[in-house]
Amino acid sequence: MVESRWGVRWAAMTGLRMLVVGAVLVVASNGCGLLAESGGRPVTIVGDSLVVLGDRKIRDVLKPAGWRVTVDAYPGVTVTTQMPALTKAAGDRQRAIVIELGTNDTHALAQGETDARAEGEEIHRALELFAPSQCLVWVNADAEPSRPGGRGGKVVNDALAAAATSRPDLHVADLNAMLRAHPEYLLGDGVHLTDAGSTGLGQLMANALNACQ
Repeated sequence: MVESRWGVRWAAMTGLRMLVVGAVLVVASNGCGLLAESGGRPVTIVGDSLVVLGDRKIRDVLKPAGWRVTVDAYPGVTVTTQMPALTKAAGDRQRAIVIELGTNDTHALAQGETDARAEGEEIHRALELFAPSQCLVWVNADAEPSRPGGRGGKVVNDALAAAATSRPDLHVADLNAMLRAHPEYLLGDGVHLTDAGSTGLGQLMANALNACQ
């Protein structure tokens, strides 16, 4: 998995990064699975380690906003490897969907392990799973070139922006803009979020979900 491999590389660089990787590996055995809560409008979040590590803070924002949250998230996953989870989420058309995927794709893009055309096709394939009537939110990626995967982030974000022009049901939550404004929301590895960053991510999700109700 791309994120795990990068995590091991970065861990060799600083003690702080080793702590971050350790946190990711602790949850890697079972991720967030299908963790749900009761009460409110149903929403499924399909994601990667940003959601796994920020789960509590994200729920702290979404639950008071009236959302009943189910999380299906694991460290190291990409759009491709989370396709089964996306397919399952798409099957319940009464649910709103938040997709927080692309961070690991950006690393693969930066390393030349995939390209813009293939990434665009995978994003298109994922979006085609969902009915136009569904409330659909996709969190975009960090595209700061000085950070890991940043150049790949532009590819992911361009593909999402292009898709949104032809899909009025798709709402892009702009994580990239949030991190530009608040680089302090990132941990020392330049990828994962602090508690304040996870709260900010939850607020991005809530705002986008409210926009498509």
